[in-house]
Amino acid sequence: MRIAFRSEGGIAAFPGLAKPVTIQCDALPTEEGARLRALVERANFFALPKQTRPDADIADARSYTIEVDDGAQCRTVTIREPIADPAVRALVSALRERAAAARRAR
Repeated sequence: MRIAFRSEGGIAAFPGLAKPVTIQCDALPTEEGARLRALVERANFFALPKQTRPDADIADARSYTIEVDDGAQCRTVTIREPIADPAVRALVSALRERAAAARRAR
């Protein structure tokens, strides 16, 4: 599974943080790759609308663009904060952590 992740916006937007990060789940330690796959499944990612709309419209809210390709299907979704669905929120949180780790490793 390949996941591309990008964040945009927020009160203190930094251009370096907006660069997309690609995560190859097969290249991660087994447990971490399995965790990301499970989070994608729990979030029912492939059934999400292409753009999620938050319950409240907040100025300077962050948005996250996530593309998941599992070999059988590929979908790109843009999610805007605040994220109401706890499963989607958990996926975004894990991807933010993984993206930060990837940026530190560069």
